[in-house]
Formats: sequence, C-alpha cells, structure tokens
Amino acid sequence: MIVELPSSISAALLEYIKEVRNIMRHLRRGIKLLNDVRVGDALEELSSAIRADTKADELRRDILFNLEKVIRDSATREAIAHILRRLDLVSEMAKEASRYLSIIPYLEIPDDIKSHVESLSKLGLEACDILVNAVAAILEGEARKAIEFSLKVEEVEEKADDVTLEARRVLVDVGEKISNPALVLMVFNFIESLESVTDYAEDAADYIRAIALRKHN
Repeated sequence: MIVELPSSISAALLEYIKEVRNIMRHLRRGIKLLNDVRVGDALEELSSAIRADTKADELRRDILFNLEKVIRDSATREAIAHILRRLDLVSEMAKEASRYLSIIPYLEIPDDIKSHVESLSKLGLEACDILVNAVAAILEGEARKAIEFSLKVEEVEEKADDVTLEARRVLVDVGEKISNPALVLMVFNFIESLESVTDYAEDAADYIRAIALRKHN
C-alpha cells in the first residue's frame, strides 16, 4: 500500500476479498446446478452465497472499525476505505443476483439466455479471482503485479459488457414468447445484477491500480 500496513489489517483485507469471491463462487455453482436441473442443490448454493455475504459484511465492518485505531496515515485509510466500498458493491450485486435466482422459475428461461447467464457468471467469478490476486500483490508490495492484475479485471469487464449487450438483444427477441411478463422483468434485472459484479470489480481494480502506480513511481 502507500505505507506498510499492520499485519492484522493486511490479513483481514485478504480474508475479506476471499469471502467476497466466495459469494460469487456459490452463485456460479448455483447457476451451473440449475442448468443441470439439480434445483435443490442449486438453492443450497444460493443460500450459501447469501450467508457468505453476511460474513463478508461483518469482516468489512471490522476492518473499517479498526482503521482509525491502527493506521495514522489518512491517505492510506482513505485508499482502503475506497477499495472496501467497491468490494462491498461487488458482494451486494452477487447477493442480489442470488436472490433473484432463488425466485425466478429458471427452467422456464429460454436456453439462449441461459447460455449468456452462464457466461456472465463465469466472468464474474474470474474478475473476483483476479481481484484476490491484485489485493494480495499490493499487500505484498508487488506494485507491478498489482497493476497487471487490475488491467486483467478491466479486460474481463469489457467481455462481460459484450455478453450483457447480446443477452439484452436475445431477451428482446424472445420476450414475447415468455408467457409471464413479470419473468421478463426479473430476468432483465438478474442479468443487470450479474453485469454489475464485473462493473464494480473493475472499479475496485481501478483503485488498486492507482495505489500501485503511486508506489511503483
């Protein structure tokens, strides 16, 4: 970081980002299980995603509570707070997608849309995986690696934008064939939540890159 962090804060940050990733990991598994028509197992994964969000939120609050106590440098506190806010949005969007999926009659969704949902969930988890590596790199003082990882998150986000655009197009094309109009709206909001995971992951990566660039220069 800008200055060396206490080991307790570094460990807590890494634990937190890994728990955020766990939310997306459970969501991804839930989607794959639904595609395999294993509804009961899928619902358990979605419940696990929501529980992981609760744990992540507790970790985030503990970090924020301890920042004032253990870090005197205001710039470092602010940098950490910015990253935490963006990671919190990542977790919120993954949780929101999990909740949508627990009420959407997923098997009624056309296969073309399911394939895009599958792709978005894969990209969301990939973005979270890379974010874990980026945070670990910046905590270890590896500024160049942190920059490289943050740029990879941006690449993933751009791919997710393309998939989302195509998913919207397909939803418009098949929307009239879906008998329940509420389902169309729920699927649209669900897709937007999935896309937002990568959007906020990119925002977090931008802050990590800014910190790394200051350290690198």
